[in-house]
This record gives sequence, C-alpha cells and structure tokens, in this order.
Amino acid sequence: MSALFEGPVVDLRLKAGRRHRVLQGHPWCFSNQLLKIPDGLKPGSPIALWTHEGAFVGHGYGHPGTLISARILSRREDEVLDEDWLEQKLAVAFARREGLGRTAYRLVHGEGDGLPGLIIDRFGDGVVLAAGSAGAEAMRPALERLLQNRFGVARGLWKNDGRGRSLEGLPEEVSVGWGDCSLPWEIDDDGVGVRFDPWGGQKTGLFLDMWENRRRMAGLLGRGKVVDLFSYVGQWGLHVARAGADEVVCVDRSAAAIELVELNAKRAGLPVHGVTDKVDSFLRSVPDGSLDGIVCDPPAFIKSKKNLAAGTKAYRTLFAHALRKVRPGGRAVLASCSHHLWEDRFEKAITEAARWAKVRLRVLVRGDQSPCHPVPLGVSESRYLKCWLVEVDEATS
Repeated sequence: MSALFEGPVVDLRLKAGRRHRVLQGHPWCFSNQLLKIPDGLKPGSPIALWTHEGAFVGHGYGHPGTLISARILSRREDEVLDEDWLEQKLAVAFARREGLGRTAYRLVHGEGDGLPGLIIDRFGDGVVLAAGSAGAEAMRPALERLLQNRFGVARGLWKNDGRGRSLEGLPEEVSVGWGDCSLPWEIDDDGVGVRFDPWGGQKTGLFLDMWENRRRMAGLLGRGKVVDLFSYVGQWGLHVARAGADEVVCVDRSAAAIELVELNAKRAGLPVHGVTDKVDSFLRSVPDGSLDGIVCDPPAFIKSKKNLAAGTKAYRTLFAHALRKVRPGGRAVLASCSHHLWEDRFEKAITEAARWAKVRLRVLVRGDQSPCHPVPLGVSESRYLKCWLVEVDEATS
C-alpha cells in the first residue's frame, strides 16, 4: 500500500525540556520548539518527531515555513502512514457518528478525529472536503479513492478556500473531486428541508455545529416575533418558526443567502422572510423592546490572540444592541464561534453587554458544538463554539 506523503521521512528533534504540549498528546509542534528546521523539510513532508534525548514522539507531516512545523498523526513508532491507515481512521470517524439520527453531520473534525488540517462534512450521499494544510492536501488522492470505493460516498466537492491555505502556500480553489456536484444541494435538517450552495456559500456550504443547540433551544424561543441575525440560509429562523413563532425575520448581508432563506421558507410553508442588510444598520431600525426573541450567531470576531481585546469588545457591543431589542420576558440566543473567546470570557462579554443594555438576564441553556465536532482532552483548539439561551428580565436603572 502506497504511503500518504511523498519523499523520505524527515527527522525533527525537540529542544530540551518537558513542557512541550506535543509530549502531553497535543498534535501540534511549533517551529520554536525545534532545535532546527532541516533543509529537507518540504510542505507536506512525512516527519518523525523525537525528543531532545532521542525518544520517539510521533509520525506525521511537516512544513518548513509555518508556525506549526509538524502535525502528529500517530504515536506508534512501527505504524506506517499509508492508505490502510487512513481507511481505518475514516472507518472510526464513521463509527463515531453512529446514532446521531442525522444524514448531515461533520464526518472529520480535523484534530478531533486524529486528522489535523482536514475537514469533511457529510450531506446525505455527498461530502464537502476542506484541506487546510499541505499534509491534508497530500492525502487528497487516497481520500477520494477511499470515500468512493470503500465507503460508498456518491459525490465529493473540495472547498479549499479557507484562510489557512495561503499560510501553507496553497492556492484557494473550489473543485469537483468526484461525482455530480452540481446544484442544488439539500439536506433534511431535523425535519426541515434546507437548500444551500457548497460552491459559493460560507465554509463547506452549511454549518453543522449548531443543530443540537437548535434542538434544545428553538422550542423555548419559538413565540411571537423573532429576528435571526447573521442568518445565512436561515437554519435558526426556520426551526424557530417551525417551533411556533408567528413571524421570523432573517437578516444577512449576502443577497444570495437571503434568496435561499426565502426559498427554504416557501418550500417549508413557514412564516419566515429575509432582509438583505448589515446587522448593525438593521438593528438601528428596530425599536427597543419590540421583539419576543432574537438569535445572534455572528461570524468569528477573533481570528488570533492579537485580536482578542478588539474582538471581545465587538461581541459585547453586538450583544448589547441585540438585547435592547428584546422585551422583558423575551429570550435571546447569543453565540460565539471564536476559539480564543473562552467560556469565562464569553460569560463576561454577555454580563457586560447586559449591563450596557440595562437589562437583567437569566441563563436557561448553555450550549456547545454538536457531538460530530469532537474535542480531544488537552486540545482546546478543537472546541470553539459557545451558545447560550438567555431570558431578558426587567430593565435596570
């Protein structure tokens, strides 16, 4: 069976010391942790990582020009990273999702499934794949063969347009891997048909990390008039309307996304309509205290640690403006997909937003990312989503 990565294995050696996270099971090794970057290390090269004293750490792939110099795939010295190994990793990933009760879910969650740099989202008989590193890109031929021939996936689209691609020296592109990937794409999202565009839409075309939160929260939010901010194709809005809301307004600056909101609502026969607008300008047009509920699930405001202060302020400001629009006794979903905004910081941002909005809040549900986005202990980067359902109490002075 052929190897997944081309070229000879490059040996990497850690600097002295035992505080390296990679020694405690983390899959990343940073450039400043290595004695040197060998001349033979190429983007996606197979590597073997060793301690300063010469003990084996792991097999994986490397990159000479990025902060993360190596990603570990196996801790067994005698293990070969070939197509058989990859087939087993995929089989385990499929088995890990058994019992979800869904045909749309994240099949491979990068480090969460032991395949750093790789995302695979399953949508019925098809998948959308995203290779965020040179090593994940190198696995592409084997992944296509296995998913078609071993696991019977009918079609696969590569959505390789993420920000990490440029850091790895890889081109941004969207291309067919195999099968018929033409539009439309559609899933059954817990009883609601949702059409989406994996070619031109966000991420892999649809977000699969919120469905458990919608299951828990939509019924508690579904009353009166509700606004779904940053709605994309309307998943939150559709489920809130299905749960009993009289009127749902989905707001997104993307006209293409709002077209899909309208289409999905019409096909489902739900009282949902879309507005193409920026969220801040839309909120200025909404009277304070006029809504029964609001969903505020924005894009990540914090891309790196250096953006932490400014991004936290942005969440706080947005949440405050959103909370002002909800009547006493109404409810709000507040969410963040920024990894660097940890739970305690997220809580602090909401607490300060409530004070600025001059309301009191009661937390009804604390949500997390769906179980198809597993988080290995010690790899906090795999956990990024926070989602709270809060009740707005009487205004403060």
